Amino acid sequence: MYWLKRKAEVSKRVLNLSKIVLDNLSRENQHDPYIQDIQDMYLRLLTMYEEIDNSTNNLLTIHIGLASQRTNEVMRVLTIFSVFFLPLTFIVGIYGMNFRYMPELESHYGYPLAMLVMLIITLGIYFWFKKKEWL
Repeated sequence: MYWLKRKAEVSKRVLNLSKIVLDNLSRENQHDPYIQDIQDMYLRLLTMYEEIDNSTNNLLTIHIGLASQRTNEVMRVLTIFSVFFLPLTFIVGIYGMNFRYMPELESHYGYPLAMLVMLIITLGIYFWFKKKEWL
């Protein structure tokens, strides 16, 4: 697509340079039908290459937009995963430090309570995302 766009731009430049020659010819031979045909062909070619240039610009813009949209979707999914696991990683990191004086370690219900807190946090995040319609 980029190659076609570049080719159309170069062709438009060549046509613009040939306009000077065509104008000089038309001034010298005002009533020559061949010169009029050449001017018509020049206008048709110029219009065609401008349309090709505009169309390729639009297609490249659409392509870049779609690629950006896919990237945004991937980033959204990665964000959702990180939001779910960040608080759980924090809690696990604190319990993995092997402190001697953590009151919940001595309690009989310390481990189930920590698991319940993690489950509540996960469910809270899940329902928050559902409310925001991200899931």
